[in-house]
Amino acid sequence: MSHGQEEQGFTVVGLSKVVRNDNPAAIGALWEAFQSYDVRTKLCVDASEDVYCVYHDYEGGFMDPYRMTIGYRVSSADAPEDLHSAEVPSQTVVTYEVNGPLPQSLISQWQAIWNGQLNRSYLADYDVYDATDPEAVSIKVGVRP
Repeated sequence: MSHGQEEQGFTVVGLSKVVRNDNPAAIGALWEAFQSYDVRTKLCVDASEDVYCVYHDYEGGFMDPYRMTIGYRVSSADAPEDLHSAEVPSQTVVTYEVNGPLPQSLISQWQAIWNGQLNRSYLADYDVYDATDPEAVSIKVGVRP
């Protein structure tokens, strides 16, 4: 875990759905849809290689509904008709590096975050899946300064 650091806002365009952490089947279904739909080819040429999973539009705490958007970081918020644009605001984040078999290693780290003492902002959190290493993910959790 890193100490909180300020990060600039950005946009991710991809597939999106409102989910809950106590309904892992809905989360898995969104991942399955993303993996079968070639999102990157529908985006501008500057789309990131890394996959981003953004958790935003929280309706409360981590067990309440929120929107999950899986896609690519882009320079323009313009999204094709069948995709969603998620705005990640400038904010202070704490970073966790995850290495190991997915999704188990990622789920374990998120469970530790949920049970931890972070003063979360619930503006937007996100995971960055390294395009060059299928077992490396950076988790960025928004916190209050």
